[in-house]
Amino acid sequence: MGAIQRTGDANSAGGIVTALFTNVKINGQDVSVNGSPVSAHPCCGQPGCGIHCGPVTAGGLAGSVMAGGLPINIAGNADTCGHPRAGGSGDVNAG
Repeated sequence: MGAIQRTGDANSAGGIVTALFTNVKINGQDVSVNGSPVSAHPCCGQPGCGIHCGPVTAGGLAGSVMAGGLPINIAGNADTCGHPRAGGSGDVNAG
């Protein structure tokens, strides 16, 4: 079980969800689904190691919890860059 990810929530390297494809909200923020854009961020979470540009959220399981017909993302799901989602809703979990 993991915290549901929303607009503004970060992955383990600081890449935040910047836009979403549904109007489903948790705690007043849009829910992240597979394919939501993630901001550029360091590849290893430390300065000087390179930058991941253009990753998107991934890892939500089809057939599990969906929003707008797409799997939602929870803490621990890895983005396409390989960094897991971190943080998320403090009181709404799924999985």
